Amino acid sequence: MKQKLLSLFLLVWAVILSGCETKDEVRGVFPDAPDYVQAEAWFDGGHSAGKDYDVFYIVPTCVFDQVDENGDTCHYMDIRNELHRLAVDSPLRLAKGIFADEANFFAPYYRQITIESWMKSDTVIESRFRLAYEDIVSAFRYYTEHLNEGRPFILAGHSQGGKAVIELLKREMDDELYARMIAAYPLGYPVEDSDVSPYLLPAADASGTGVFVTFNSVSAPDRLPPLLAGSRAAINPLNWRTDDTPATKEDHLGSVFIKTDGSISSEQAHVIGACLDKETKALVVSGVNPEEYYTPSLAGLFPVGNYHVVELNFFYRNLQQNVKLRAATFFQQEKGGDR
Repeated sequence: MKQKLLSLFLLVWAVILSGCETKDEVRGVFPDAPDYVQAEAWFDGGHSAGKDYDVFYIVPTCVFDQVDENGDTCHYMDIRNELHRLAVDSPLRLAKGIFADEANFFAPYYRQITIESWMKSDTVIESRFRLAYEDIVSAFRYYTEHLNEGRPFILAGHSQGGKAVIELLKREMDDELYARMIAAYPLGYPVEDSDVSPYLLPAADASGTGVFVTFNSVSAPDRLPPLLAGSRAAINPLNWRTDDTPATKEDHLGSVFIKTDGSISSEQAHVIGACLDKETKALVVSGVNPEEYYTPSLAGLFPVGNYHVVELNFFYRNLQQNVKLRAATFFQQEKGGDR
């Protein structure tokens, strides 16, 4: 009797699982996986521009939940949805301008989790993020095996993309790859004490290689939400210091805002100052009005005075210069046999 009940239980459970192949209470409905052999799975087709080094970039969260005709909710980007691609293309063009001014730019489309997902519990966030990270791993492995061709590279991402960079450094990096990694930029996401890897070394200055660069921008330390708190390291992108020495407006090389086609709509230098808060590692920004950069639709994540959404814009020229400096240092070290 017990054996029959067990068999019945297993049969029922198998039926339940088979119905969860496309949805469950955590994931909802999810789109088909990208095929990174196909050019359509990459921003701008994923082609090399013939430069000496690469940037592998992971775009931040840009899409909202969608409800399908059956009333089921999708918590992921569909890379074949043109509206979703349009939503991520503008942030990708912003990042390309920063990181790939003199590099090949490889950026995969992936089933990123939606903005609403980040308002859930840590358990739900991590459960949903697993699917997004599966795509990132697939894209990164395809990139290293078929697209990189042995060139030095930079790993970079912002927000959800920053989280993905941290996970790649923990789970996918090895000595051979690390020897070619110029630097990593997991921007807008905390590197916590639990994020342990021999390849997670914090940057200490402007030119170090094989290190990671991160910061989270606010008007005051209490504007740092729990989601972005708890980083064990940060660096000031204006003076490239890790202590609380203030950087002045003179250190600010330029904020850049772009149009959807990637062209610059506005640029202004020497308007922002910043210093790191000792206790929280938050980057406290001065010289701008917090109300001007507040997005009501994201109030559940980012209160007034949190500059998460625009921090790449704020530090555009400083980051652009820093990428070039770290790359130049890498090649100089390589030439001198120091690597």
